[in-house]
Amino acid sequence: MVPANGEPQFVVRRLEFTNVQSLSWIKKGYAVADTESYFEATASCIEGLGGARARIGFDDQGFFLPAGILDALRARLKNATFVPAGGVVEACRLIKSPKEIEYIREAAGTAVKGLEAGYKIIKAGRTENEVAGAIYNAMVSAGSEYVGSQPYVVTGPRSALGHATFERNKIKTKDLVFLEIGGSWYRYGGAIMRTVSVGKPSAEVKKAAEAVQGALEALLAAVKPGVTSGDIDRAGRRIVEKAGLGKYWIHRTGYSIGVGFPPGWGEGHIMDLKPNDPRPLQAGMTFHTVPMIGIPGVGAIGFSETWAVTKTGVEVLTKTSRKMHIA
Repeated sequence: MVPANGEPQFVVRRLEFTNVQSLSWIKKGYAVADTESYFEATASCIEGLGGARARIGFDDQGFFLPAGILDALRARLKNATFVPAGGVVEACRLIKSPKEIEYIREAAGTAVKGLEAGYKIIKAGRTENEVAGAIYNAMVSAGSEYVGSQPYVVTGPRSALGHATFERNKIKTKDLVFLEIGGSWYRYGGAIMRTVSVGKPSAEVKKAAEAVQGALEALLAAVKPGVTSGDIDRAGRRIVEKAGLGKYWIHRTGYSIGVGFPPGWGEGHIMDLKPNDPRPLQAGMTFHTVPMIGIPGVGAIGFSETWAVTKTGVEVLTKTSRKMHIA
């Protein structure tokens, strides 16, 4: 709860209120026992702040305000006016401070460590779970906290499914192994995507990899303040289209990355990079760009980077080779 005047207050489960007091500058609020009603605590907090007759903005875009509580508040606080106010906080998150970019750089470094550990263990006969375990271990050993989303480790044609992940499948010779990994540093995320070929890649896979890598290089070369989201998308997407593979690229080019909690490490709900988007890039913005194509019967071919917009161009924060790894 953020009053127009006075200190904000958390309405939080009692067990978690210790985190508010230890990790936040906000010290007041309602510690809700497991035997108490979250609705009653929420309504009481609003009333205690003088909100029974106020204009009350509510986050209509977030995960964490149940419709049942919102409907009950409207019924109880009949003299208050409820106004959708999603995006107020999010707009302040777009431009990162140097310290925030430092955290994202650290998170990206742990993701790269995970990627490199995955490369070392991938071979025919190993399972997706073994690879995921090696990635997790390397990330955490490098300093990553609990991540915003599990590593995506998928083999063979199943890797063409959107956001599929490890499921005990054994890696086979000639498989593709799709990897997308996100580290976490003080809740800030940094992510990277690569594709591994188990054995020499086919001509079809090699062509696709070259197109996707070319798209990544092209969109990074286009980055500078003032260039629009749509311009970045076009710079990369046209490379894949020129290779005749555009029909397999069915998602946005990238998304803002910063503070991330499960189920994701991204800030795509705040800003993303997609066709015809007129929003301009500004120095201090950070993105994860994900050119990837999923070819039915073959698998996913994707290469990504996490990067920051600088005053003159771009700083890539995930520092490792962009070549397709051959296991």
